[in-house]
Amino acid sequence: MKEESRGVRMEVVEYEPEMAADLVPVYNHAVKGVPHCYPVDLDTFSAAIGPAVSSTEDDTRLHSESFLVARDSDRVLGFAHCAIESPKEGDDRGAIRFYWYRPGYRGVGQSLLEAAQERLLGLGVGAVVAFDQTYRYPFYGFKHAYLSEHLGHIEAILGMNGYRRIKGEVFLDWPSFGPLDVGSPGVKPTLEPEWKEGRGARPGIVMKALMDGEEIGACNCVSCGEFSESETVQDWTFTEWLGVKDEYQGKGLGRYLLTVTLNEMYEKGYRNASISTDWRNYRAFLFYSNLGYRVVDWTYCYSREFKTHVT
Repeated sequence: MKEESRGVRMEVVEYEPEMAADLVPVYNHAVKGVPHCYPVDLDTFSAAIGPAVSSTEDDTRLHSESFLVARDSDRVLGFAHCAIESPKEGDDRGAIRFYWYRPGYRGVGQSLLEAAQERLLGLGVGAVVAFDQTYRYPFYGFKHAYLSEHLGHIEAILGMNGYRRIKGEVFLDWPSFGPLDVGSPGVKPTLEPEWKEGRGARPGIVMKALMDGEEIGACNCVSCGEFSESETVQDWTFTEWLGVKDEYQGKGLGRYLLTVTLNEMYEKGYRNASISTDWRNYRAFLFYSNLGYRVVDWTYCYSREFKTHVT
């Protein structure tokens, strides 16, 4: 498909492996300035744009993947990575894993999005979801990230094309976080730490809180090296999970569990902390904000229902 855009002869073509070297700098430029996104190399990027599956074996899978590249005679202007999502129950949906075009080239972005939609709808789907965290590139942000609000032109063009927010995650950072005062919770559990080595320079930890041998809460912190090989993130820790059983909530146990765990991470050499929560979980949002974290990014998942195929 060819089109005139800003006086440039543009075409949307299928990805070929030899294009990867040109796409890597395009991706790195796309995410420059997006919180928790760092440059990737050719091998890392090439591996990510191969076949993808979901994070859970029995939930959903992707198939029929397409990688479309918009380019003129000598440069890449954008790309869209899409596939079919087959849920365990229900109808198949189209999924846009990643989509970007050069700011200012709106016509290119529109043509690329329409080409991706046409490809997906041609395979029989009735809805398309964009930037679901389940299918994020492993190096795009930290775990749970959707489309960053820092990619505003992508958010805007999706909205102009009828996509609406269906899910969201807010990310909060705490640079130079410790050592921390752990306070005095209403209950004092036995803590059971388990260190786990991973891809990062330092280990992660699962801290379990026990009462009479029963687990009543847990905090799971990982190295941000799990998401990037950049040296910049090796002293960052990300809290993947913090939970307390209902009957023990309201006693300061969540704060105690998190601060104790962060102090353990500090002793291992971590100096910066990050965490996220659902965009509508105001209770957790308030807790993290009052503790010392500050918002750095809002991320969103988008969806659109289609009644007829795009032409």
